[in-house]
Amino acid sequence: MSNPTLGTVTCPTCGTEGAEVRQSKRRGGHLYWQCTDCGLSQPTGATIQKRLWRETQWATGVQPIRPANVPDDTERPTPAEFDPNEPEPETDTPSEPQPSGRPSPARGVGVLLLGALGVGAFLATR
Repeated sequence: MSNPTLGTVTCPTCGTEGAEVRQSKRRGGHLYWQCTDCGLSQPTGATIQKRLWRETQWATGVQPIRPANVPDDTERPTPAEFDPNEPEPETDTPSEPQPSGRPSPARGVGVLLLGALGVGAFLATR
């Protein structure tokens, strides 16, 4: 099960708006993002962690923990005030992963390996 979404950010990789920001529960408490275009990214370097800390639009009422490699003097925007009368946003959580429609790069590698095995078997019988 994935960690809860804490906010959103413009994807640092491809520039897509609305990449979901989450936080690891492991040592370091690093932030990471899930982009609809380029997938899950979990870099732990100080530079990207500071950027995520500063640029994330935090959800209302969220209190993220500062990642271990982000200095205390690095500011982050304050989320909007919590309104207890505001209904919780509904989340669409599909019960099964949806296929992307694009063939997996691993499939091409598998076909290549299968072909190499066939050539190897052919050469071994000669």
